[in-house]
Amino acid sequence: MAKRGFLPGAALVLVLVLALVAPRAMADELHVYAGAGLRQPVSAIADLFKAETGTDVVIEFGGSGQIMARYAEAGEGDVFVPGSTFYSDKLAEKGLVRSTRLLVEHGPVLAVTKAKAGEITTFADLAKPGVRLGLGDPEAMALGRTAEDILKASGMAKQILPNVAVRAATVKQLALYVFDGDVDAAIIAASDAAMNPDKVAIVAIPKEWYTAEIVPVVVLTTAKEPEAAEAFAEKLASDEGRAVWERFGFTPVARDAE
Repeated sequence: MAKRGFLPGAALVLVLVLALVAPRAMADELHVYAGAGLRQPVSAIADLFKAETGTDVVIEFGGSGQIMARYAEAGEGDVFVPGSTFYSDKLAEKGLVRSTRLLVEHGPVLAVTKAKAGEITTFADLAKPGVRLGLGDPEAMALGRTAEDILKASGMAKQILPNVAVRAATVKQLALYVFDGDVDAAIIAASDAAMNPDKVAIVAIPKEWYTAEIVPVVVLTTAKEPEAAEAFAEKLASDEGRAVWERFGFTPVARDAE
């Protein structure tokens, strides 16, 4: 008969196991905010992370401005992956950044529908009467701000802006407009164009007209499980993660840029 005040061996083992498992249960899920244009690589790396750790990665996708607003409203979350360091800098100003890693370039290209490829062969052709141009909303996504910089640097903004037919809230939405022929051309992410070479022709944008956005991953100070959040951020930046980014048309930043 067991003495009072002491647990039988089997019960003691069970208590110890529960004590070890209970804290880990909190790391079974991470809440991640990510730019819509990063859906494919972030989702693929999240799947790899879950396979290795058992941790579910629940991801909210949207334009970088949109997910910033959602995070501000919710006041909770573990990891933030916007399309530009513009947004990670804003988070840092508010003291919400635990750590930051730089991941890949998020550069633009001018994509033209195949039907208009013979008519729009230079950036200046965007000013032709009747051309329907798609741009990103600069208030909603990083690529929208980049497009504004490009138009300004081209010196043709006044001639081209009247032809803007739509402004999209996300990179993916903007790409679909040109892929589906709803617009004749659009300044979209190079990664989207690279994944759909059969749908559009590419017109080069002079590199001196813009600075390519850099995609960061931020571990937030609101992370409930900082160690798990840091592990996922590291996975995104790892050699294995970089290979995934490259598969989807992104260019990893140089290691010394971090």
